[in-house]
Amino acid sequence: MKKNVETSRTEQVLSPWVTLVTHHVCDAGVPGVHQFHSIKQADYATVFAVTKDGKIPLVRQYRPALERITLELPSGLVDAGEQPEQAAVRELLEETGLVAGSKIEALGSLSPDTARLGNRLWGFFAEGVNPEKTADWQPDSQLECLLVTKAEFKNLVLTCQFDHALNLAVVSQSVARGLFSFD
Repeated sequence: MKKNVETSRTEQVLSPWVTLVTHHVCDAGVPGVHQFHSIKQADYATVFAVTKDGKIPLVRQYRPALERITLELPSGLVDAGEQPEQAAVRELLEETGLVAGSKIEALGSLSPDTARLGNRLWGFFAEGVNPEKTADWQPDSQLECLLVTKAEFKNLVLTCQFDHALNLAVVSQSVARGLFSFD
């Protein structure tokens, strides 16, 4: 790591969800001040859940940044003052109508993009989720919840129909820890 690096930063709030951060870096060995940009936003939580009957809840929704419909794990921003696990449980309920239950395991936090994003992704695995939606659940008109089998999920991953890199990282963490197997 280089020494004698001086930094400062300025922030421009673009919306309630996104702040543009300009990093001003002055390296003693390189003339001038160099600027780098990153995005500051809230952490988010993702839950990879498996129901008691072996189904995996996925969310289908339109993503303006990609200009297409995606398949994703239930996920969302961690609200101010909220613990990441609470956010994961809340997002599972809000997006799918399913309740996580008592078997939820923290998989740790990951860096979504070390070059451009300053937030963290908190991953969780929930097994034994009741496959019945709660009676008072109101589906979001912008989301569709799917319950897929392991074989269907594996096919979605292998054919890149399920291509959300951070979600795949949470699935990989679950597999690596022996919490989930495609077999």
